[in-house]
Amino acid sequence: MADYLFVPQTVLDKWSERGKVSVDGHVLTLLEAKKSFQLTSAVRFLKMEAGEDAARLLSKVKTVDALKKMGAEHYMDSVILGEAAYQVQQGFLADANALREVAAAAEASAQQAKDDKKKQGQEQDLLAQFLLDNLQ
Repeated sequence: MADYLFVPQTVLDKWSERGKVSVDGHVLTLLEAKKSFQLTSAVRFLKMEAGEDAARLLSKVKTVDALKKMGAEHYMDSVILGEAAYQVQQGFLADANALREVAAAAEASAQQAKDDKKKQGQEQDLLAQFLLDNLQ
């Protein structure tokens, strides 16, 4: 199971202003540590604005995709789900494992291609040697 960290948008903005991080698409890189994280848009549920917390979302973090699947309406710092209205904090889920998995898959794919090419070269060498040995 991947470990996630919620990073509020305001914190990400401060880090960026101070030159501590770079963001390229959905990838956050901590510049000093040279560590990268996959970012997914998310919100943290802070308090009730109206209604009851029947869905038990207070203090939870949900991705924007999860909100859509739940049928929730999200706008800026508010989420409405049924009769309940929540104040939320916008941000991102940061996942280092996702990038490691992507990098590992890319490395495995590159290694497989290298192995396949090497095997193909060996097979061609064997065929060439067979032809040389048997054409006389």
